[in-house]
Amino acid sequence: MIDVQKTFQLSKLTVAPATDTLSLEAESIEIQSMAMKILSYLASHESQLVTRDELRMHVWNSEVTADHTINNHIYSLRRALAKLDPDNKYIHTVTGTNGNGYRLNGQISQTLEQASIQDNNANVTDSDSVQNVTAKAPHFSKLTHHRVMIISACVLVFSFIFYLVALQFFIPINYHQITKLTAHEGREQSPTLSEDGQVLIYANRVNRDKKWQLYASHMNNLASSTKVLDDPLSNDNFVSISPDKKYIAFIRYQADSRGIYIAEFDSNSLTAKNATRRIELSVHNLSPSINWLNNNEFFYNAKETPTAPLRFYLYNIALNTSEQISSPAINSFGDLTGAISPDKKWLALMRSDGAFGYRLNLLNTNTRDIEVTDVSSNEMRTGFSFSDDSQHLYFINEQGFLSQFDLRNKQTEVISDKQYIGYWPLKVPGKSQFIMQQDWGLSSLTTQIIKHHNPLKGGDGVAQVIVKNNMSIRAIEGIGNGDLIFASIKANYQVQLWQYKNGQASILSDFNEKPEYSAPLSLSWDQGSNRALLSLNNTCRLININTGKDTPLCAKGENLFAGRFSFNNQSIYLAGLHHDKPIAVNMNHTGYPLTEFSPLNNANTIMHIGEKDFYYSQNGSYDIYHYNRDLDKHTKLISRTYVSSPHSINDFVVTTNGIYFMDRVKIRKNAIYYYDFKTQTSQLVIYSKDNYPNIVLSDDEQYIYLIQSYDNDSSLLLIE
Repeated sequence: MIDVQKTFQLSKLTVAPATDTLSLEAESIEIQSMAMKILSYLASHESQLVTRDELRMHVWNSEVTADHTINNHIYSLRRALAKLDPDNKYIHTVTGTNGNGYRLNGQISQTLEQASIQDNNANVTDSDSVQNVTAKAPHFSKLTHHRVMIISACVLVFSFIFYLVALQFFIPINYHQITKLTAHEGREQSPTLSEDGQVLIYANRVNRDKKWQLYASHMNNLASSTKVLDDPLSNDNFVSISPDKKYIAFIRYQADSRGIYIAEFDSNSLTAKNATRRIELSVHNLSPSINWLNNNEFFYNAKETPTAPLRFYLYNIALNTSEQISSPAINSFGDLTGAISPDKKWLALMRSDGAFGYRLNLLNTNTRDIEVTDVSSNEMRTGFSFSDDSQHLYFINEQGFLSQFDLRNKQTEVISDKQYIGYWPLKVPGKSQFIMQQDWGLSSLTTQIIKHHNPLKGGDGVAQVIVKNNMSIRAIEGIGNGDLIFASIKANYQVQLWQYKNGQASILSDFNEKPEYSAPLSLSWDQGSNRALLSLNNTCRLININTGKDTPLCAKGENLFAGRFSFNNQSIYLAGLHHDKPIAVNMNHTGYPLTEFSPLNNANTIMHIGEKDFYYSQNGSYDIYHYNRDLDKHTKLISRTYVSSPHSINDFVVTTNGIYFMDRVKIRKNAIYYYDFKTQTSQLVIYSKDNYPNIVLSDDEQYIYLIQSYDNDSSLLLIE
């Protein structure tokens, strides 16, 4: 057996523990002393599995060393080895039934010359001087030796403590390696892991005409996947695994029996049976967040009505009861997503914060107290997960970087230099790895603009794709003669403006793209001019529809959205919030003054049609109303079930004789309807694939323009 305290060979590398250096031919690098100790310990157990517990006991000499600390040092060591020899992977992460840990790959050897170098160096002394001192003052020499040993030991201890403290702040973490985990046709979504990190379950759908199906894999054999439920009619998603892996809970989208189901799960065969509905859910609950607290209880979020906020509940399997846990503001989106910490102390949740933003809150599962953090986002894709020691939360920040929030010092740190590598990071227990969904900006929510020949005007209703730019198109507006202006979201989530003119789409390059610009977006055209109004980030900007050049119009801090020009283009009506209460305002088309328009203070969208007539959708519902200013009279015209965004100006269009409007009367039953002023009745115009609230009519009403999603193949990704 080699002496790992002295210089040895690791395949082509020369390892010198005495100087903390690694060498390959003429190149040499210095590594951290703790990293060298790890490497030496692994080398002393050549080709053997070394667990984290062994590293704690024999390298750190501490049973409480965090996995996070070990992971950082392993990562630092791997990076140093790869710098010298990038063609070989020396440290292999091992998972499986025989245990988890690390194994050193590479041949270990040591020459007699290497073994003697350290001893020879240690013996190079002035023997005469030593003898002389000893002869003159033997007692003093012995005392001095003890003092030196004590001082050295103290220095070593303090240095070690300082190193551990400094380690938390100065060791860079860089998750940058990306590997595709799944190879199904279509999309993979909403992955979940068992608490021991052994089982992965996720949903797959080939295309929008097919149903979501659950698949599972063992983490040590990801190449093989198994369909979890043998039911061709099931439509299942958003699954979670109980701590003992005996049950799964998931949402089932099934007519007349929609809800959260529980099924018995076999973690060996990766199959489930006896699925039964435990919690009935309305059609408005599209993607519940399910998190097991223990083997008998789990948290889930749901809303009771379309406009109610999402709240978290705790469901007890044995008692078949649900207890409300969170209480977000009534006029907010509520608590969007959640994650339970491994120690079960915290339920982290993203809560609606203001008009469109979200803020991370920590709910103590014992006291039910809420702790508000500084982590916020304007993105609705707000998934996150905990570290193994429950001390860190991992999330994607607004700039698209994988980041961590430290619950102890309340500090946030970016831990990957790669931008937009995926979203909804799911920490793999016991490993320095994450599972993420492939970025929707490149795949699953890409959209296109389609044109229907209006059946009410003699058309056949067939859709024709007119714009497909491989991005997410979020807002469209007509600018006359069948031309359009539209806003797209790039892969880095910044907003672009485009124009569709004479059958061609081109980018408006003068638009000032800014990282902080984000959805929701809406556009309104100042008819007869080259100006449009773009509402975004709770404010508005004037746009030159030919170049994209933009200038600010709405004042900062006013919290306004869904701006629309008046019938004569001399003013602008906007919905907004003031102290979290809805408000409507009127503004001159050149900007201030702002005046409150109190008759429509409860409106989401305001359309001024003629001198005295206003049409609006009401905050708290999707219904459409008419307001006559002269009579000061409000009349409800249209009852609607659901529209995907309550803050868009284009989910209905008012014409001379009626209103074209969007609605979803049943799940996946999206359509455009027409309300006739004369008969006061509504009729179906065309079915639509999606419910994105952007209807544009051609000037002669011959064509209807809509936004439609299309399916790209996407995967789950492993980030390490």
